[in-house]
Amino acid sequence: MDRRNFLIGLMGGTAALAVTQTPATAQMMAQGGMATPQYLVMAMRGGMFLEETARIAFDKTQDPRVRRFARAEVLEQVTLSDRLNANADIPTAAAPGALGNPAGGALVGAGVGALVGGPVGALVGAGIGATTGTVATAAGGIPTQAVVTTDAQKAATIAQLQGLPPSPQFDAAFVNASILGHQEAYTIHGAYAQSGEDPALRRIARNALPLIRLHLSQLSRMQAMMQG
Repeated sequence: MDRRNFLIGLMGGTAALAVTQTPATAQMMAQGGMATPQYLVMAMRGGMFLEETARIAFDKTQDPRVRRFARAEVLEQVTLSDRLNANADIPTAAAPGALGNPAGGALVGAGVGALVGGPVGALVGAGIGATTGTVATAAGGIPTQAVVTTDAQKAATIAQLQGLPPSPQFDAAFVNASILGHQEAYTIHGAYAQSGEDPALRRIARNALPLIRLHLSQLSRMQAMMQG
């Protein structure tokens, strides 16, 4: 899988980051209605988004807290990606890298909504400047509703972060984007951990949740300090 090609393909998007949190989506996730190919593609795409935004933050930020977090995030996503790759093969047409290639198959130009059905296509929320107030959350930023973003929204967020100069505004934008990215990761891995069909992948999904919760807690504290 060519991770760099996927990230280049992401940059073609134009929409701002938003989230879907419809009752139908939440019900689907709660019931574990996610097939293995859907889980793999969504997990890989979400992980690459978190990795790329963290790499941007590591290079740009002047805040040592954000820099430490960004470094840990990159390591987490590389490790998780290696584990997923070692335990399953993603068909060529469904591979994230195919999105940057016009000949890549049926998923070219499709967002996450195309993978999990119509309800996910309805967008609720705001752009990169939004706080986690746009998503119903429990303590520590953990979502109480399903959170899913599209490829175009991820691409626009990456582009916006790349365009911001090093500043407190950049740091706040990164933290906001990373919170939503982690909430999406919690939705995806949590759904598959409940009733995924592949035991090895289900174990990987389950083991990913504690670190996602830790990072959400850290991000929520950083966000509160920035806002205070």
